Amino acid sequence: MIQTRPNPATSTLRRLGLAALTLLAGVGLPVACRKAETTAAAPPAAPAAAAAAPTPAGDTPPVIRASAQPGQAPWAGLAEPRGIALDGQGRIWVTDFGHSRVAIFDASGGLLGAWGGVRGNGPYQLQDPADIAIRGDAVYVADTWNGRVQGFTAAGKFRDTAATGLYGPRGVAIAEDGTVWISDSGNNRLALLQSGQPPRFIGKAGAGPDGLSSPVGIGISPTHAYVADIGNHRIQVLGLDGKFQRSIPVAAWKETMEPYIAVDDKENLYVSVSAGSEVLALDHAGKVLHKWEADDAGKKLLRPTGLALDAKAGVLYVADTASNAVTTIHVAEKK
Repeated sequence: MIQTRPNPATSTLRRLGLAALTLLAGVGLPVACRKAETTAAAPPAAPAAAAAAPTPAGDTPPVIRASAQPGQAPWAGLAEPRGIALDGQGRIWVTDFGHSRVAIFDASGGLLGAWGGVRGNGPYQLQDPADIAIRGDAVYVADTWNGRVQGFTAAGKFRDTAATGLYGPRGVAIAEDGTVWISDSGNNRLALLQSGQPPRFIGKAGAGPDGLSSPVGIGISPTHAYVADIGNHRIQVLGLDGKFQRSIPVAAWKETMEPYIAVDDKENLYVSVSAGSEVLALDHAGKVLHKWEADDAGKKLLRPTGLALDAKAGVLYVADTASNAVTTIHVAEKK
């Protein structure tokens, strides 16, 4: 199956993130043509004699330490972080978009480990990953410009390539039943993965009840999936059976941006407004409950993207792409 990679003529657009997808759509490049794009800069296939071939740079399993090395600043080494997720040990996993890697931190921002770091398409290599999702021992990474989703364990061991043939996937989430939801952003649809079954694609390009336009972040509750339908300036609400139920207009999503969504146990939504340098709390009907323009330390948000909610602590972790850091917002009292 052909994996999507950026065309050399659009390498600059790739660095612009979601704007690349919007611009390509604007010039009328058909989806069928997009899928066929390849790049001369893509890493070559490994030689047939694997025993004699060196391991490609950056294509090795991570070493994840139990504690961070002293002397480093919090969240050190990030470049344009996008997606963010929490695991059961309280560790924060970040897709380090600018370095094409996944980085793992403790709650204070101490680096515990990472993998990737060299753009490529090996099992542990990535090309501008945009999002990450964790449930139990399952970790899934939206490997955006490899056009795929990679599966790992919580120990960082490669599990499988869960999906290929996607166009610039920018969102991934895992439901309680293990179904993996993916925003196949450039194809204006969602992909649902269930164990042992082929991908199920839902949605279509457009602004209708089941339409999507450059979907990005996905938030999952026990009963619903919430999809950032940025091109239509709304959140699409689906049942976990994949059926579209309703839409929530988001007036703040007026420009091209990469919004992400987190959901609490009351179905309140936390959404990033990267172009507006703010994070909003919405009720299930879309009413704005609160707006944050700065983090807990009073530092102004610049370009917030990925969100991860620690419901027990009442803390929202925010990947701020423009400040190359992760920051926190206390959104509720501790439980």
